[in-house]
Amino acid sequence: MPAETGGGRGWATADAIDFSKLPTLPELIVGRAAGRTSDDEVTCFLNNLGLGYQFAAAGSLLYRKAKEAGAGHDLPTDWFTEDVHP
Repeated sequence: MPAETGGGRGWATADAIDFSKLPTLPELIVGRAAGRTSDDEVTCFLNNLGLGYQFAAAGSLLYRKAKEAGAGHDLPTDWFTEDVHP
């Protein structure tokens, strides 16, 4: 396959992978699926459902780092709990 059409990279390799046999993220988290056994192995989370776990994880880390550094300021809870549009 020519490089301009994928050349065996990215989704061009998807036909060679049986995604139904791969563990899900919840299975990995609860220990039903084995994780990496060495630093040489790679973990890939395929987010084809739009769950946004990566944003929650990154946001949690950024929030914790900001709190530790004393950066930012608290926002009033009522800004996010109003039932009418301002």
